[in-house]
Amino acid sequence: MNRVLIHHNIKADSMHVKKELTELLETKGKLIVNEDPDVIVVIGGDGTMLSAIRKYKHLRKPFVGIDTGTLGFLTTIMPNKLEKIFDVLDSKNYRINSYPLLMVNTKTLSGDVYTEFAFNEITIKHVEPKLMEAKVYLNTKPFNYFTGDGLIISTPMGATGYAIWAGGAVIHSDIPVYQITPLTPNDNSVNRPMSSTMIVPIETILDINIVKAHKRKVIVACDGIKLSNEYIEDIHVKVADDLTIDVIRSDEFDYFDLFKRKIIDKNIRRVLE
Repeated sequence: MNRVLIHHNIKADSMHVKKELTELLETKGKLIVNEDPDVIVVIGGDGTMLSAIRKYKHLRKPFVGIDTGTLGFLTTIMPNKLEKIFDVLDSKNYRINSYPLLMVNTKTLSGDVYTEFAFNEITIKHVEPKLMEAKVYLNTKPFNYFTGDGLIISTPMGATGYAIWAGGAVIHSDIPVYQITPLTPNDNSVNRPMSSTMIVPIETILDINIVKAHKRKVIVACDGIKLSNEYIEDIHVKVADDLTIDVIRSDEFDYFDLFKRKIIDKNIRRVLE
């Protein structure tokens, strides 16, 4: 891999790492490019990686992350070990993990259709201080009349994001599923919304019809980016066809160890070693 595209945030640490990395790559004859790369190097945290995926997913090239962020589930190389980049570019001392994207189509009351992709999660929430009411269908069959604040539809990689703090499940990143997590369901003598997270096979098709959409405005966001300001009536979610994101991992990568350090211990040293 000789053609390297560098994507970074504007934090001082990231800018410093970019300068060091650029010099290191150029001394080895690598080309820093803005188009037609062999690999996309991302300097930052998971948020920067998500922005790179949004921008460059159409290139269908692998991503490798250098960690200058705070969480770093998607990053591989630490800033004090930049030379490890050549394990990726030259020696092939790495593996490539392919992760699915969720595709969402939203139809507004005016008939406009918006399509977007999510690597972590699709968030559906009401805007006004009212309950969101929605008819939920799985594989075209009626499943639930949901009332509550909203729903989070998350990939395994997104399970450690918004979903986990909303009561969602932890899902190993290699399992071909996604999950639907309700946000504060309104379960009373009248309503019987789904009240716990549900893990479904990756090929499951999810349809959501917003009840009284002209009165109960909702937002739909993919990885934190809102699709539209219009009144949305219908939402269609499925795994993206023929579009995955390749993330380069070192051979030392271990999901369980990463989860323990980042989510349970939060990088705090305890008696467990």
